[in-house]
Amino acid sequence: MSHERGQVEGVGVKTDRMVSLVLVLIMLIMAGVLGRVVYLQVGLGVPGGRRVMATTEPGLRGPVVDRRGRTIAVTRFAKRVIVDPLRFAEPPDEAIVKLAEAMGIGADEVGGRIVPKLMLNQERKVLKAAGSKSKPLIRYVPVGGVLDDDRVEAVASAGIKGVFLERVSVREYPAEGLADSIVGKVGFEQRGMGGVELAYEGELVAADGSARFVTDARGRALWTEPGSWVPARHGERVRLSIDLELQRIAIEELKRGIEEADAVAGRLMMMDPETGEVLAMVDLVRDVPGLEEYPWEDFEAGKRGDARLTEPMGKDRPRYRTVEPDAMREIHPSLGHNRCVEDVYEPGSTFKVIVWSAVTELGKATPDEMIDTEGGRWRTPYGRYIEDVTKRPEMTWSQVLTNSSNIGMVKVTSRLSFDELRNAVLSFGFGAPVGTGLAGEASGLVTSQKRWSKYSQTSVAFGDEVAVTMPQMLRAFCAFAREGDRAGTLPPVLLTAVDESLGESRIIQRVVSPEVARLVRAPMHEVMERVEKAMKRRDPSEAGWRYELFGKSGTPEIPVSNAPKGKRRPRGWSGYFEGQYRPNYIAAGPMEAPKLVCLVVVDDPGHEFISQRRHYGSGTAGPIVRRVMERSLAYMGVGATARDQSLVSVEAGRGD
Repeated sequence: MSHERGQVEGVGVKTDRMVSLVLVLIMLIMAGVLGRVVYLQVGLGVPGGRRVMATTEPGLRGPVVDRRGRTIAVTRFAKRVIVDPLRFAEPPDEAIVKLAEAMGIGADEVGGRIVPKLMLNQERKVLKAAGSKSKPLIRYVPVGGVLDDDRVEAVASAGIKGVFLERVSVREYPAEGLADSIVGKVGFEQRGMGGVELAYEGELVAADGSARFVTDARGRALWTEPGSWVPARHGERVRLSIDLELQRIAIEELKRGIEEADAVAGRLMMMDPETGEVLAMVDLVRDVPGLEEYPWEDFEAGKRGDARLTEPMGKDRPRYRTVEPDAMREIHPSLGHNRCVEDVYEPGSTFKVIVWSAVTELGKATPDEMIDTEGGRWRTPYGRYIEDVTKRPEMTWSQVLTNSSNIGMVKVTSRLSFDELRNAVLSFGFGAPVGTGLAGEASGLVTSQKRWSKYSQTSVAFGDEVAVTMPQMLRAFCAFAREGDRAGTLPPVLLTAVDESLGESRIIQRVVSPEVARLVRAPMHEVMERVEKAMKRRDPSEAGWRYELFGKSGTPEIPVSNAPKGKRRPRGWSGYFEGQYRPNYIAAGPMEAPKLVCLVVVDDPGHEFISQRRHYGSGTAGPIVRRVMERSLAYMGVGATARDQSLVSVEAGRGD
């Protein structure tokens, strides 16, 4: 028994020793691992440690889509070639040719980017070796644009020393050519340069993410600590009120119209009168040969200059340049200034509907009141000569609007005080930006109260001495196109789409009563019928319109801009380009429950169009509006108007 107990105790002691040894060994191993971890964390994890690596996760700029979700602008990741000149082959000729073949571009283009940098580095090395101060050596040279997938694979497979592929963000515009001037472009670091890209920079801009991690000796990631990773934040989607199909229709018809009229340029905007959403915005400029520069005179203080009492008349009259060249537009349409919102124009007779409604609202005239229109020729009590295109001895107040009588408008508007007329103009939103958010939006021009005179009272009555923007005019006209209790009110002007599920229809201000707002439709419907009849006379196929519209035309001459520094207008010349016009037309439809308001401004129709007396707004801009509205309403699925064939035929006068 003693012997057996001794054997058991001996085994027990050995076992305890083995367990202790194993425990010690495990503790040593754990201590070693812990020591290694501490060494790595403390020795390498500090900022600036050799094996702490950082990387950036770029965010994507938000997409821009139209009201139906069709992509207008989007950002994606792509690859481009980057060359490190210090690691590039010497001599570089063979490597340049090989890289050019892989990229699918000319060797001259590749060499033109790389060789100058190689030479510059050599110069800096020499300067440094001689002890002279020199700029750092160049290590980063982008070559060419972004590559498609096949070219990326070709460059990667070429294995050219010193050549790398860099991931970059690329902004693409699938709708290019349809909404360039609205959307704008992005520039350096994906920042908006104009248009919606700039106006909605806060929503579209992305924020890059970042990560810091520890690597092993081979650069392989080991771990990242909590808080060392910040995810990228992508930009928000911006859904515009613009409809790309309506843009396409507008571009096609505006281009057709200005080419037929040999016009220098044209602008078009469409709006939903209920919501104030801008559905289309187009600005086209043509290259018209033979335009002459305005003959400014040199200005010297104290000198009156040469006397020029008359301007050239008739067929010998030069056609002066009325739309200034836009160098940025030549580079790309999206970079040019947007004349729809940045430029003002004198509306002429289209403004009469604003004044007519204000006079009627104030109870200064009734639609059936007879007005003495003096046979179409008249002088105001202060001696200013006024003439009508449609010359009649008298007209009702409604006919004054239909026939666009300057005399009738001036006579009745004189019943208003200066403040009443000016305040009415301001109440419709003229003289202040509408708030599109686009850079450079103009405020328009309304004569100040201090300078308002009897001449102002006369001029504003028929649309002179006031300068408007297209969004201002559209919004004002919406007052006559809104339905129910909203008739006579102004909507906001929106470039982003309204959430239809909210069912909201915001109101900025009431300008006239619903009754007066609807009164103007009947006389303006007659104006549109005249446009339709004239179109049918010229082309019998232009008939059978599905939708009844109401609208108004204007045919103002183009004002001369301010003189350049050191120049002035020739003595005796007016402040207008005599015989050069800016016809415009605005309309809404269908007649009952309008869904669209459309405004067209045509810049400077050609002399031949003028000689045919087709330069009036009803002959130049009116047909464009008629065609655009017909196609647009059909596209929107609006039901055709049930035309009343018993309507009294309307005399097909000219009118403006």
